[in-house]
Amino acid sequence: MKTFLLSLLSLVAIACANLHVEDLSLFRRNSTGLTDAVTWDPQSISIFGQRVFVLSAEIHPWRLPGNPNLWSDLFQKVKDNGFNTVSAYFSWALHYPSPDTNNGQGDFQNNTYRDIQMFIDSVKEAGLWLIARPGPYINGETTGGGFPGWVENIGGSLRTDNANYTAAWMPYLNTISQLIAKNQITEGGPIILVQAENEFSASAVNSPYMQAVIDTHRANGVVIPITHNDQHSGENGNFSPDLPGPGQVNIYCGDSYPQGANSWAQVQSIYYQFHEAVAFSNPLCLAEFGGGFLLNWGPQPQLGGTGYEKYCQRNPTPTCRESSEPHARISSYGFDRRRLRAQTARILNIYMLYGGTNWGQTAAPVSYTSYDYGGGINENRVAGPKMNEMRLQGLFLRVSRDLLGALPLGNGTNYTTSTLIHTYETRNLDTGAGFYFLRQNDSPSTALVTTQLIINTSQGELTVPQFGGEITFDGRESKILTTDYVFGANQTVILYSTVEIMTWSTIDATDYIILYAPPSQTGETVILFETQPTVDLSNAPNVNAPFSNGTLALQYLSEGSQFVTIENDEAKLVVVIVDKTVANSWHAPVLSGIGMFDNYFSIGSNGTILVGGPYVVRNASVSDDTLFLNGDLNGTTTIEFIAPSVVSKLSWNGALQQVQKTTHGTLIATVNFDNSHLTLPVLGTWKVSGSLPEIDPDFDDSNFTLADQTQTNYTNLPPLAGSQVLYAQQYGFYGGNLIFRGRFNATGNETAVNLTVQYGFAGGYSAWLNGVFLGSSQGNATVSLSTDIWTFPDGALKPETENVLVVLQDHMGLSETSTNGGKEPRGIRGYSLIGGNTTASFSWKLQGNQGGAAGTPDTFRGYLNEGGLYAERIGAHLPGYPDNTWATESPLTGLSQAGLNFYRTSFDLNIPDGLDVPLRLSFTPSAITSNYRVQIYLNGWQIGKFINNLGPQTVFVLPAGLFDVEKHTLDHSILFRHSTNTLALSLWSLDPEGASIAGLEIISDGIFATALMFQDYHGPDYEDQKDQRPQGIELPPM
Repeated sequence: MKTFLLSLLSLVAIACANLHVEDLSLFRRNSTGLTDAVTWDPQSISIFGQRVFVLSAEIHPWRLPGNPNLWSDLFQKVKDNGFNTVSAYFSWALHYPSPDTNNGQGDFQNNTYRDIQMFIDSVKEAGLWLIARPGPYINGETTGGGFPGWVENIGGSLRTDNANYTAAWMPYLNTISQLIAKNQITEGGPIILVQAENEFSASAVNSPYMQAVIDTHRANGVVIPITHNDQHSGENGNFSPDLPGPGQVNIYCGDSYPQGANSWAQVQSIYYQFHEAVAFSNPLCLAEFGGGFLLNWGPQPQLGGTGYEKYCQRNPTPTCRESSEPHARISSYGFDRRRLRAQTARILNIYMLYGGTNWGQTAAPVSYTSYDYGGGINENRVAGPKMNEMRLQGLFLRVSRDLLGALPLGNGTNYTTSTLIHTYETRNLDTGAGFYFLRQNDSPSTALVTTQLIINTSQGELTVPQFGGEITFDGRESKILTTDYVFGANQTVILYSTVEIMTWSTIDATDYIILYAPPSQTGETVILFETQPTVDLSNAPNVNAPFSNGTLALQYLSEGSQFVTIENDEAKLVVVIVDKTVANSWHAPVLSGIGMFDNYFSIGSNGTILVGGPYVVRNASVSDDTLFLNGDLNGTTTIEFIAPSVVSKLSWNGALQQVQKTTHGTLIATVNFDNSHLTLPVLGTWKVSGSLPEIDPDFDDSNFTLADQTQTNYTNLPPLAGSQVLYAQQYGFYGGNLIFRGRFNATGNETAVNLTVQYGFAGGYSAWLNGVFLGSSQGNATVSLSTDIWTFPDGALKPETENVLVVLQDHMGLSETSTNGGKEPRGIRGYSLIGGNTTASFSWKLQGNQGGAAGTPDTFRGYLNEGGLYAERIGAHLPGYPDNTWATESPLTGLSQAGLNFYRTSFDLNIPDGLDVPLRLSFTPSAITSNYRVQIYLNGWQIGKFINNLGPQTVFVLPAGLFDVEKHTLDHSILFRHSTNTLALSLWSLDPEGASIAGLEIISDGIFATALMFQDYHGPDYEDQKDQRPQGIELPPM
């Protein structure tokens, strides 16, 4: 012990040498001065006085369209997989289609994706904390970065102290701040942190705005800590509380995406030094850490159907559930996060954990329909292998309190007998617990390396393993190895372990601890006992357990499951040794305790049970002699569980199971699951109508908006030619296809028209003169506008009379502020005739979505659900639209000319209750030389945009519906399971020869036996809205 104390004192000296002297006084708890419910110091935040590692999952409310009850599905999966927190942007654009929406109170309609109160309630019901990120600006690759389209129209700059901008954001922030305040932890809600603005830099005009945002939160009753997310890994210290200037927040955070769009890159070791330089009084916080990475429009390696399959390496399916690549990105998912903990990260938010869908017009131009992001839960709600890795780490963090007080003591290749291995050492100077973070020094290496580790312990310096064998790194592995680790009710001490700890739990009076390593690796775990314990190895055939001088050394081969029972005096310990494939199937659900936060681990309950086998364990409870589990299975599953001794029965999803007791004391039950009888529908008969009557010169556009403005606040991008300003935002249209009709009188000498159209990255347009096709132009991932001269075909121009020029424009969403300061118009930037009367006067009409943003007839789905196509305006995308007189023709036949057709079909699913079957619509791409665009509508919701010549996405999620059993409420489901679904497609050919889709089919991401209860509920259909829409006319297909 004396040796250990001397060693510990020397470590304290080293740690203090690494800190600023003035920092030592800052280890006291800090608070906002308004509440002590959430406090912080340089080591961590504390909730009600208990240190907590904040492991957070980024999930955005609107990116799960249709049925908000499915938020609970995501949150239960998040909780089951080791997270304790959700982080969420709230998008101003969705709640304020106009400045005076709901008398300035905004649109937060119940039981929709805009129901933020329901989102917050669902977070709490799952037993998770919430980090609220309301902006006003959020970025997030969503349209306008969260700014409503009308905000771009104001005079002056955005995101500054510009008075016009202040007047715009203040009503929204007042409303959302009040909602946050009533749901913060001090009021019994789950919100523990609030972020002001996002990825924002201090300046003379920015900082006063930032201070005004903070002051607004405080004025509306927000008392919990306010944070900021700074770019560049937290290097610059913008608005840090430890640097001078206005706009200081309580807790400073950075963001980082170290892997970028790579499958593997060298890990970064920069976070601790950045943090110590700019925010030393705070715990190290990363408000965004890449759980994948954003992909843009354009060809990607065609590994699957969304483009994001590249983050699963060679997985042949769009689910990322079965990687065939042994060193797939899943390795880096665990690797990077272990290294962050070595650098003392204590608040860590994974962006994105569930990315979801950019449905309708909700995407920014830098993103396409799928926002899967390569996250741990895919766009179709399927938890992939990354979640196994996160569960192993999250459960370890949950029970390893000593790690929260550990300081970095050193790092390098000198900790191991092989210089190929790099190690970080951290140690809790109060308890002596040590944590060693090991990886290959060349982190992308796939080599097999073996080594020993040199550690400091309470029994001196040791080289481990001591008794034979080595520590193995098979390629891109990383490990957290512990010394002097205290756990359990009996305060057992693990002197060291050469394999990782998953979790521990005390059940009855017995301590259980789970250790794991990849299959066929060896391990050595040494436990301290004052007297020789009794060791039962009858259920551990690959384990030796010699005892000497107060240490019990468990030496083993990691294969399958092994149970070592150790008894000493009246204390009992069971060491469960499993290989990593087995560990990936174990869960530790929380048993609810008492109080307002009864299902929050360490705050309301320390009770857990251990369950092996299921794909998801949603919740657990014990009543009398029965363990009640709800969850999901992905096949016939043997459920093994360790529960209080009174338990002799198992109820799985409400059904009692036959239970047997194993020789090692656990209980098992086999739940059968036969999914072989489910057949997915084949898409059959289609109805078709032309959907571009506007190119007819005689089309009645009297209800279109007169585009006669001549002034603009887009002074950074003014009109290039023409007398009228044809910027759609100025006329109240903020998303979806736009149709411009320009009239001019010709002399007969005009030969062409010069058009500049600003559509956003990867957009495009087509033009007609008097119904005659002129041509099309498109952008790509880096081109957002086109300037073209269109020569008039012979006979197209009508001399000495009125001519009609029609432009059909795709709208790729509003730009974020990283592009042109967020003030980038959509529409025609310039127009002029060539030849003849080049100064001819134009009159223009414009049409976007029916009613514009402020007057959409579909207040349920919202103004961003549809655009200005004729079929959309008349409601042909909605269930119940009368298409009985339409022609019968398939989109696989398509168009014979440039133009646009609209197709409708229906299908039935008949999915049995008790199954979760995530579905997608799969496109077979045509030749890449075929330029066409498709918008997809399911039961009235626009759920995707397919661009054949750009890609990468070819599969699109068909979102499900859900019945809330506890609330007995039905919310709108997009996909119907027991009634007829309406599927519609708009097919726009940009080529004169027309276009057709090569193939369409419905596919599944898997079939899961589930505790979820799905119920069809039909939202507003055509009959509900027809009086607010123009009556459709029958049009021949083009």
